[in-house]
Amino acid sequence: MRFVTLLVITSSENEDKVKKIAKNAGAGGATVIQGRGTSSDSEKKSFFSLTYEGNQVIIVYVLEEKLSRTILKEFHMYIENKKIEALAFTLPISHLVGLDRSLLKKFENSIKTNDDL
Repeated sequence: MRFVTLLVITSSENEDKVKKIAKNAGAGGATVIQGRGTSSDSEKKSFFSLTYEGNQVIIVYVLEEKLSRTILKEFHMYIENKKIEALAFTLPISHLVGLDRSLLKKFENSIKTNDDL
């Protein structure tokens, strides 16, 4: 079983929407990190076509790899339809300790029922 970190960078205003999309797609809890964009001058900066002004949040999920794909597909749909502005991506996890066993069991069950992903 492989795990990944799913990171979503979005404005503070979109935080609840992002968490709801992920939850509806099967994600559990997340860690939310508050942040601000920075630049070397006073002009608005963009990153992958997202303009960063004001407070940003980074929402971090640890997910089973197949589940992360399902959730990314949902984010893609919302981002493409301009319902939210966000940047979502995954990073592989090579070693993981401390994961709750009930959560691990949930991942195993989701793999058994979602073999088509």
